[in-house]
Amino acid sequence: MANIVTVELRNPPSEATFWHLVLTDWDMTVAIDEASGKDRLDITEVATFEIPGGLVLPLRVASLQITKWNEDMTALIQLYYAQSMHPTLWDWDNMEYGDEPDSTYKEVFIPELGSYYFDVATEELVFTGAAPVTQDWYTPLIVMALLMGMAATLVPAMKEGFG
Repeated sequence: MANIVTVELRNPPSEATFWHLVLTDWDMTVAIDEASGKDRLDITEVATFEIPGGLVLPLRVASLQITKWNEDMTALIQLYYAQSMHPTLWDWDNMEYGDEPDSTYKEVFIPELGSYYFDVATEELVFTGAAPVTQDWYTPLIVMALLMGMAATLVPAMKEGFG
């Protein structure tokens, strides 16, 4: 069974058509892309992430971007952007993060596996429940084969015991 996090959007800008979400571990060493492999999700789609084992929680939102196409359909226009990695802007003169606040920084952390929604209007991440159960198609077949094998072994032994 995979470790899963799902995130959906609530109250995105009305003209929005796409969104993109990238998570990272707490230490910002492992980027976790959305499981479908799509570059952009339709604004109504839910983002699903398979979280590798051994990562330190909470997870950080590396970037959350909401976009729409321009009139010519040649470029995306950013309508909303948030990140939870650096609260200050990069100081190019000193080649380090400086003192000037970054307006895109939001305290958006995912504390545990499960389902969430991000309300764009309030900029709040809300936990909605435990992680969805994922199961491979073959697991029920393996369980059934094991049960049948156990029954084939036990039934003759039980007949001998009662005979």
